[in-house]
Amino acid sequence: MKNMNLDFSIVICTYNPDPRILGRCLAAVDALNKSALDYEIILVDNNSTVPLAGQDYIEKYRSRLSNFQVLLEPEQGLTPARMAGINAAAGRHVVFFDDDNEPESHYLQELLVLIERHSHVVAWGPGNIDVDFIDGIQPGIEAFARSVFQERRSTHVEYANIRSWQACYPFGTGMCVRTSYLKEFARRTKNGEFTLPDRTGDALSSGGDVQIILFVLKSGAAAGISPGLKLTHIIPSKRANFEYIKRLLYAVYLGGAITILEVFPEQRDAILGASISKSKFSRRALKKYLGLLLNNKPTRVFKFIIYIASVSGEYLALKRPVPSLVTWIIRRMVFR
Repeated sequence: MKNMNLDFSIVICTYNPDPRILGRCLAAVDALNKSALDYEIILVDNNSTVPLAGQDYIEKYRSRLSNFQVLLEPEQGLTPARMAGINAAAGRHVVFFDDDNEPESHYLQELLVLIERHSHVVAWGPGNIDVDFIDGIQPGIEAFARSVFQERRSTHVEYANIRSWQACYPFGTGMCVRTSYLKEFARRTKNGEFTLPDRTGDALSSGGDVQIILFVLKSGAAAGISPGLKLTHIIPSKRANFEYIKRLLYAVYLGGAITILEVFPEQRDAILGASISKSKFSRRALKKYLGLLLNNKPTRVFKFIIYIASVSGEYLALKRPVPSLVTWIIRRMVFR
């Protein structure tokens, strides 16, 4: 393991970014209060169609920010991009900003205080997240969409070490993790212990960030959030719509059980005990689907997709085939 002399490695993974959004992210990183901190910034270009290195707005920040590098990761997917950033990191902690994240200026200073006060907590995330639909949002889905895009309002520091998902656990947005844990996570991922691919190109899959948090918990440490960690999640029109959110929810909840079992294989019996038969799953899915033909309000559709993806994910985790009727409904509801 390389000698980690810096306080923070800021890792930003991106693929074919919208310059106006990544530009806001880089401007916010530029504006971070870095007083008395040693840091580096690693922008991971995940094989964008037009390489980021050399683009005017990228070079502007590369010239302004010290310890800024653009790292090309040719293997497509958020997981390989994250692993490249982790392997290159020389900081004691890695801060992951998505290319659509706009952290408030005090972010690193708040992290420093949290790290010093709570040494047993090795993963932190923002307790306050604002969602900015920069192009507006399709009518009728805004309230639900804000929760999907992780809008959060916390009033106090919370953390836990409980081996099931808690409201105080951070997602990938603005997540900070002690680098030694990430290096070990990356090693195990390379060895095939953790296999979730996360987003690849324009395809939606999910679970890599959750798996990092679960790995931290398994290692005996805690994870939490703080209201002093604040950022804005920038969402453009191509994501602020009914069809995108359907696909996103399906991807997130389909991977839930596999995410857990790869880290905690001992929970297989619990998932097995809670699973339902193929015939019952098919009947319930069909009944809910027919109900949507009479009332297809977006929130009802979203909740149905969460249900059908969650149960299908349990089947996949247990290596059982998803019932053919359910597969047909999924094609109709999610991918038509």
